[in-house]
Amino acid sequence: MKKLLIIPICIIITAIACKKDKTPNEEKEVIKGNIKQVTETVNGITYKIFTGINTTNFKGTLVVGSGNDENNPSEGAIDGAAETALCEKAASNGYAAAIVKYQKPAAGADWNSRAKLMGEDFNKAIVGISGKYGIDKNKSVVAGFSYTSFMLFTDISLNPTLSYTKGLLGACGATGTWNAQNFKIPIFAINCSGNNEGNFNGKALYDQIPANSPIKAKSEGVTDNSCNSHCGGDWTDKMYTKMVAWLQ
Repeated sequence: MKKLLIIPICIIITAIACKKDKTPNEEKEVIKGNIKQVTETVNGITYKIFTGINTTNFKGTLVVGSGNDENNPSEGAIDGAAETALCEKAASNGYAAAIVKYQKPAAGADWNSRAKLMGEDFNKAIVGISGKYGIDKNKSVVAGFSYTSFMLFTDISLNPTLSYTKGLLGACGATGTWNAQNFKIPIFAINCSGNNEGNFNGKALYDQIPANSPIKAKSEGVTDNSCNSHCGGDWTDKMYTKMVAWLQ
């Protein structure tokens, strides 16, 4: 009887031993139509990256950031609908697109410090994607919705961290005249009407960029009169079109 039990026990042990464990990336991989999305951590920063399942030679990189509570920001979310729609649009057309899980700022960090941290996190994501996917980091565009747009508008006026990127797509954000006069890369500012974000936003922000600024011709500002709430427009196509123009 003992001999008869040995054989099935051995079979069970062998089956367990031969079972293939999934890697963390495989567990987080999702296929949606012709797009693959994977959450990964590279270069010390986590992001969800969207790529075409058959794309091996990428046209460039888009890195997007989510909205947040400006008075008490947490780490960046990577599952927002607007961010996902923009990334899926880019990925389906041959770009690598990622939503970055930017860091929660230290308690008591001021506005400019938070903006600097945001820029550094975006840079880490771009550099990480560049190395892993073989894409020239200079062929990159950054984008933000709401809080991230505010932060990046500030960062690209104060710091050179993202100066190698081709431009900033800023939806439902704003900044001041001094910042607009000191932008280091082109911007695409798009906002609903109603001046929900205060300061200068949309077309009014673009108008603050000096006529002799080297980034003026490649920049654009849009005030969308079809909506009058904060982040109430569907701007995927407009933002994607501007990204393509910058990366040509």
